[in-house]
Amino acid sequence: MSQVVIVSGPPAAGKSSVCESLCERYDRTLHLETDDLYGWLRMGFVPPWKAGSQRQNEIVTRACARAAATFAEAQYGVFVDGVVLPWALRIYAEELRGVGVMLQYIVLLPSLDDLLRRAGGREKQLGAVGDMYERMHATFVQASEGPGCAIDSSGLTAAQTADAVMSACGRGACLVPT
Repeated sequence: MSQVVIVSGPPAAGKSSVCESLCERYDRTLHLETDDLYGWLRMGFVPPWKAGSQRQNEIVTRACARAAATFAEAQYGVFVDGVVLPWALRIYAEELRGVGVMLQYIVLLPSLDDLLRRAGGREKQLGAVGDMYERMHATFVQASEGPGCAIDSSGLTAAQTADAVMSACGRGACLVPT
């Protein structure tokens, strides 16, 4: 059975590296990066964490969820990599409801010190300014009480974090009802 696994967390939490590690473990996979969809936007783009971006974020989320549903229905394991907040799970659940695949939601949540260290070495910043990393980290700490599960990836390699993701998903700890 294919599934959709959302690997979320603040920017620089290690989502892309972990998704790549997960994709390497299976035969038919898709690494769907939400940043790519945001990158398709031209006129009218609003950085997704700024005021006035909610409608844009909902559209990008629905497009990503529909793509995930299409590939999952074709028996691909789909790993969604993005800053996906709990409000977006409703949209993923709607799009996956008729497909009959499991939805898993994992938040990678390293310590703030580890996150800031990782962020300092990033090439791709997507216009991050000021205290954006701190604010996003705090948002995910608060949201980690919701659906799915959180994994502290502080000090872990991408492969070790992918192992933790696989273990949590295998136990059913990260399931989101569709």
